[in-house]
Amino acid sequence: MDAVTEFAVHTGDRSTAMEVAGAVLRRSGHQVERSGGTITATTGNRLLTILLGVFVHPSREFRRYEVSTTVTGTATTITLRRAAHGTAVSGGSIGASRRQAAWHEVATGLERALRAAGILLGRTDRRH
Repeated sequence: MDAVTEFAVHTGDRSTAMEVAGAVLRRSGHQVERSGGTITATTGNRLLTILLGVFVHPSREFRRYEVSTTVTGTATTITLRRAAHGTAVSGGSIGASRRQAAWHEVATGLERALRAAGILLGRTDRRH
């Protein structure tokens, strides 16, 4: 299962929301790349994570997230999703627990930052 978190903001605040998202991801140690309306954030070492799984220190575990926007009328949805599926089984249950904790940390940090900026209308968590 893959997690997706959606944040609703006013359409006029779309740029600010993406700037806030990029800043949150950079502060949490991710390398952030922006292309059009999408942000890709990467941290850790993919090869070490694949080879060593659970034995990789959590700070070096590979993670990649994508933040994108969808405009519908007067509201914009900022979608945060995992973008890397190649390391999904690395580390077994311990690795899965670490990935879930990292996901929660990023999603909660983004929610707090959007709320502090005064542009968050709502949050929705989905699994698919």
